[in-house]
Amino acid sequence: MKKLLTTKEIRKKYAPDHVIENIKSTYEENLDKLKFILINKNSPLLNYDKDKQLSFLEVKNSKKHNLVDEITPVLKDTVFFMNQSKKERTIITQKMRGFYSELIKNYLERISIFIDDPEIFMLKESQRYPTKHMGVDLIFNILKLIKKDLEHELKYRNQLPRSGYLTGLQVSMGKFFMKLKKITMSQKDQITLVQMLFDGFDVDWEAGDRENIKLSLQNPAIEYFQKTEQDIQRIPSYFFSRLLNNDLLSNLIEQAIILKKRSRRF
Repeated sequence: MKKLLTTKEIRKKYAPDHVIENIKSTYEENLDKLKFILINKNSPLLNYDKDKQLSFLEVKNSKKHNLVDEITPVLKDTVFFMNQSKKERTIITQKMRGFYSELIKNYLERISIFIDDPEIFMLKESQRYPTKHMGVDLIFNILKLIKKDLEHELKYRNQLPRSGYLTGLQVSMGKFFMKLKKITMSQKDQITLVQMLFDGFDVDWEAGDRENIKLSLQNPAIEYFQKTEQDIQRIPSYFFSRLLNNDLLSNLIEQAIILKKRSRRF
């Protein structure tokens, strides 16, 4: 049997924490710049928040909850990727996807090894089984549900298109575009806002015409976002079990949602 890496060893191999920390620090360092672009006098965003238009200094100092404050957090990962070159964006996406894929495969292998042995902790001395081990039985039921969820996630990952220099931007901008859609921002204004962001951060991408932004960035971004939201909505349906109490099931569902959101961040 091959030696399975521990989670710690997989983390050491890919160093995902370094990327996560860089995302956080890059966002904090560029937050003022991001806000300045969003509330620039030419920004179409101002037309959708007329009652709350603020100057840059007012946005910076105001504690009021406004449209800018709603949008900036969803661009956290995007700000990081906008600050990377094409090559760096591709490498980072491949690295982070590799980490989560290997982690999920490792979890599946470990769980399979355990549940493939139905007699574990149930020593058999004859044709008759001993008294049922309720603790192990509970563990089996839990692991079978977790395995089902991990198999679903691995299937999703195996169907992902090849990572490219736009992938990080596509995945990270889905919620942003949905926010713009929610405030009924026109397609024209959405593209203009993206162009302003890319110009403001000197993004390494020859965007070309406006239609290219829609086809190469906006459409894939929304598809990534909607797919994850749909899969999250389906989680309770395959975590149903009459053998587990509601509190335990709720926790399993909560953890499955966390796994999806984190692993599909890249």
